[in-house]
Amino acid sequence: MFKKILVPTDGSEQANKALKVACEMAIAIDGQINILSVFRHHSFIEGSLSMLPRQIDDKAHNLEDALGEYSKELVGEAKELAISFGVKKENVKGFVRIGPITKEILEFVKDKDIEIVIIGKQGKGDLSGYLLGGVSHKVAGLADIPVLVV
Repeated sequence: MFKKILVPTDGSEQANKALKVACEMAIAIDGQINILSVFRHHSFIEGSLSMLPRQIDDKAHNLEDALGEYSKELVGEAKELAISFGVKKENVKGFVRIGPITKEILEFVKDKDIEIVIIGKQGKGDLSGYLLGGVSHKVAGLADIPVLVV
C-alpha cells in the first residue's frame, strides 16, 4: 500500500477534500502525509498583493515574500486539518516551494520518493482547465506514480 502520500494544496475546498481522502488512507495504513504548497512569482501585471490576507501583506516587503508567507500559512492550516482528521502529528509534514507549479510537484515526488499524489480536481487557479483543473490534469498526465484526483 502507499505509505508516502503527497497532497498539494492551494487552500481551496477541493484541496481540502483531497486532504481528507489522503488522511483516511494514511490513518488506515499508518502512512505519511506530505502537504505541499507551490507558489510562482507573478509579474506585477498578473498578480496583486490585494488578494492576500491583510496580516501577511503588512509583513511582506515584496510580492515573493508575501506569496511565500501565504503558502506557509496554507500548509500550516492543512497540517492542522490533517491532525484534526486523526492523522498522527509525526506523520504530517509540510513543505513550500517556488516555481512552476506542476514542475515543482513532480520534482517533489521524485525528491521525496512519494508513492501516490492525491490532488483536488480544481483549485483556485485560472479557468484554462475548467473541466479538470490545469494543474491536476498535468500532474495526472505526467506523473510516474498513481495520481488520485478528488
